[in-house]
Amino acid sequence: MKAVVLVGLVIVWTAMAIAWRRGVWVGRPRRTRVALTLAVAISAALLSLSFWSDSHVQPSDLGQVWAASRALLQGGNPYDVVGPDRSFKWPWPLLYPLTAMMTLAPLAWLPLRWTDPLFVALGFGLFTWAVTARRDTMPAMLGLLSLPGLMALQTSQWSPLMTASALLPWFGWVLIAKPTIGLAFFAAYPRWKTAVGCALMLAASFAIWPGWPADWIATFGSAPHIVAPIARPGGFLVLLALLKWKRPEARLLVAFACIPHTTVPYETIPLFLVSQTWLEAGALWIFAVLSYAAQAWTGPYSNQLDYWTSGAKFIVLLMYLPCTAMVLFRPNVWPARDEDPTAIDAEGRVVRRVDPGGLQPAEAV
Repeated sequence: MKAVVLVGLVIVWTAMAIAWRRGVWVGRPRRTRVALTLAVAISAALLSLSFWSDSHVQPSDLGQVWAASRALLQGGNPYDVVGPDRSFKWPWPLLYPLTAMMTLAPLAWLPLRWTDPLFVALGFGLFTWAVTARRDTMPAMLGLLSLPGLMALQTSQWSPLMTASALLPWFGWVLIAKPTIGLAFFAAYPRWKTAVGCALMLAASFAIWPGWPADWIATFGSAPHIVAPIARPGGFLVLLALLKWKRPEARLLVAFACIPHTTVPYETIPLFLVSQTWLEAGALWIFAVLSYAAQAWTGPYSNQLDYWTSGAKFIVLLMYLPCTAMVLFRPNVWPARDEDPTAIDAEGRVVRRVDPGGLQPAEAV
């Protein structure tokens, strides 16, 4: 298995190196993006499969949703399955809404050891496809190669998939799987297709089980670690990004700061969308490592809550605030009126849609 993983890594990094050298690291032509997306997805799946082929004390974070989805498919109550003393042993009750179980249902019939790599491949692959479509989102690719990206891969997290879904209107319905995080993404990238898809998904959840919100809300009291970053030391400074409220990355940053969530490294992958240059993305890559190192250096901690609280504090100081500074140095302007405002044409020029009929070039980058 280790040799297979090595081959997968050679494929993906070779594809990246060739794309970089030839100057096609901007997502053109389409076959280049397809090849790169497949390379990233396959290598991520192999790494996940390799990681979970060894024994671990506890399953992936996706495991709780997997178990709940299987219960739902069998006609049971998902919230009776996951928890400290339940059939799927987990430190906390199930904190996910029914829409998350519905989203994972197509993979839930598989054993967890196969669901994990397939879910990781889908998230990493769609993330690659989404960010390579536009030059201003290209630097976000470093998010997959960062410490947050590695943690997301190892624990089968939703953040790469959610980030990709925010950028891909035809996949925007996935945002309702985690509605609070999805709302933050929608504030940055509002689209009718996304709104309609999420509404249909939500309506379907009520058709399946009208009373599920009560069971979901009842779990909130068991999650004291889910706190909005704005409530952490220095977090209020992120509100300065509202001065650039016309920019999607400014709205994304403020919305994420105001939405309660587990502020841990793997949840910072969306912050890489704030970077618009490779230098900025590289700085975030370094700040992610420094925040994790600072958390480890200030330990040990007496309990899990103190550990999370410390980590959230350093993430706000070393990631949210630098992102705020990046945004404040940009003009407060609306993006072009289109779902893909900075597409790349065949000649490598930035283009903006000015009407439904076609693309017209803007200034070269």
